[in-house]
Amino acid sequence: MVRLSCGVQCSRTILFVLNIIFLLFGFTILGLGIYVKINGNFSAIIAAYNITQALGGTAMQWIGTMMIIVGVLTTCLAAFGCLGAVCQNRVFLYLYSVILTLIIVLEFAAVIVTLKFRNDLWRSYDSGFEEIFQYAYRHNQTETTKIIEQLEREFKCCGVHSFLDYTHSGYRIPPSCYPNQIPNEFPFNQGCTTAVAIWIWNALPIIAGVLGSILFIEIFGVISSLVLGVAISHASNTNVRYQL
Repeated sequence: MVRLSCGVQCSRTILFVLNIIFLLFGFTILGLGIYVKINGNFSAIIAAYNITQALGGTAMQWIGTMMIIVGVLTTCLAAFGCLGAVCQNRVFLYLYSVILTLIIVLEFAAVIVTLKFRNDLWRSYDSGFEEIFQYAYRHNQTETTKIIEQLEREFKCCGVHSFLDYTHSGYRIPPSCYPNQIPNEFPFNQGCTTAVAIWIWNALPIIAGVLGSILFIEIFGVISSLVLGVAISHASNTNVRYQL
């Protein structure tokens, strides 16, 4: 094993610790994905995810599959980083940096695509929410209607676009649509699609901060792995020259 400078050793240690964290994260996502794939819901994990049950079993299966894929990729990537840092293996380090660079490029591409097709995404979200709403009340799906009413209480909204979604469809306006859960008051006028969109918009600075931190860590991982790989190569060549 080649001897490295103090600065490179420090980068190596940080790279190893970060990839241990990513490895644990990957195992966690993989485990949750397998659980969702088998059970089809998040209800046993945390009550806040109950709203995802409104998406239906097929969507939950897709979510589970995507979580498994992300978990496997994260675990494999972290394993390359850990092995490269511990064993000072240039192949693992360079492979780690290449894969991580591709992930960064894909993340930027995803942001660009999301911004470009944001109107289409909004229409899909709006129509999907309305379809869930109408199907739940038309077929008297108690569990789904409870989730919708919980959403109305938390976001202080009513229906998809307004309380008129209930009256025009001949449904009774639930108590969750009223400020104090009292039916003789005036219901919330704001629809839940708009309320959720406003909540997401207000949370964008936090989301951007989290994504920025992840991006910084990823860039640090790419730079550290490349620096470590070059340092190992340089130290190996130096040792060979001394032996000759």
